[in-house]
Amino acid sequence: MEQTQESLWSPGGPLKNLYRIAGASLMVAGVLYVWAFMAEFVLPPPGLTTGSLLQYIAEYRPFFVVSYALFTIANSLSVVGALGIYVLTRAAEKSFAVLGAGLLVVGFTVTLVSSTAPALLTLSAAFSASTDPVSQQALAIAAEAVVAGNNALVGSSFIGMGVIFVSLAMTRGAFEKWLPYLGFFVGALNIVRGIPPLAGYTLVTALFVAVSAIWMFGVGRKVYRSA
Repeated sequence: MEQTQESLWSPGGPLKNLYRIAGASLMVAGVLYVWAFMAEFVLPPPGLTTGSLLQYIAEYRPFFVVSYALFTIANSLSVVGALGIYVLTRAAEKSFAVLGAGLLVVGFTVTLVSSTAPALLTLSAAFSASTDPVSQQALAIAAEAVVAGNNALVGSSFIGMGVIFVSLAMTRGAFEKWLPYLGFFVGALNIVRGIPPLAGYTLVTALFVAVSAIWMFGVGRKVYRSA
């Protein structure tokens, strides 16, 4: 029975299609994350008030819509990719593989469901269309509540810890040596960038996007080639 289970989970076995789908998902997600961040990173900084933020989002609405769509697709693909990472790393270190993949799935899911983009896009459209100062003030207050209710540190912490545990499992498997060590850096940076003073589109974010894309593409390539 043990041999049957091992052959089921082994690369090239019955789950080879999962390796291919998960690997391709990670590689595509890595590229999409870069484009999603770039869609907003190239924009000038917004104003300091919530009202000016809504006007800013309305003015650059196409950029924010594209960014939100790309983030949604990339996060969804990353959930699929996490399953492939688990299958590939469980043979090397099952405990770390379970913790890592589980935290990644939770983190990406939290990020998907907690996105403030749909609410802010809706509020910004109403704010831009309104000429009533009272209505605009009410919309600005609503937007402030949306922004205040979103804690980016939660999702980024789950993802960051997931990457670290997955990387620990990789150190005991047949992975290129640079992948797990880069993963430790990516995981730590993912947690740090969620801290409020560093949150947003800063140089820390730019560094995170670059190294994360490299790590995801490298891991995705390894998962895909294991089919």
